[in-house]
Amino acid sequence: MVCSCSPKENQFTIEPEIQLESVVQHKDIMGKDSVIQLSISYSDADGDIGLSDTDTFPPFNYSSEFYHNLPIKYLVKDSLGNYNELINPSSNKPYGNQHERIPDLTPPGKYKSISGVLTINLTANPLFIEPQSVKFEISLMDRALNMSNTVYTEVLNLTH
Repeated sequence: MVCSCSPKENQFTIEPEIQLESVVQHKDIMGKDSVIQLSISYSDADGDIGLSDTDTFPPFNYSSEFYHNLPIKYLVKDSLGNYNELINPSSNKPYGNQHERIPDLTPPGKYKSISGVLTINLTANPLFIEPQSVKFEISLMDRALNMSNTVYTEVLNLTH
């Protein structure tokens, strides 16, 4: 994951806003999809994006839904052509390993408004399921638990 930010004067909202910038499918030496790289731009007026290593107490503790501040849902195409969240067959629960924990990006100084780009690398073959057609649902949560808008990738056809 690569993060960058730049301070801005209060031209943003206190709820984070995100936009999908790019999606790149990387292939292995056999020509099969192995990594999907997402680039997501973000902005936030009060700059409270990210969590530090010490943010481990509620509501940011490991078992909490707020532990990961960049929830990413891996959506796979079913036999009816609908996209549903990937389910881990061993636990019968959503495959949550695509979620990310963004580090604290709050800038020092008086002005806290920030914007930047996050780059995330995801596996193209989660749980060795080899999905043929996928898309991703992405959101960003700040430390005040404000959720951003939700963005979706286009449909990605994968080669396994």
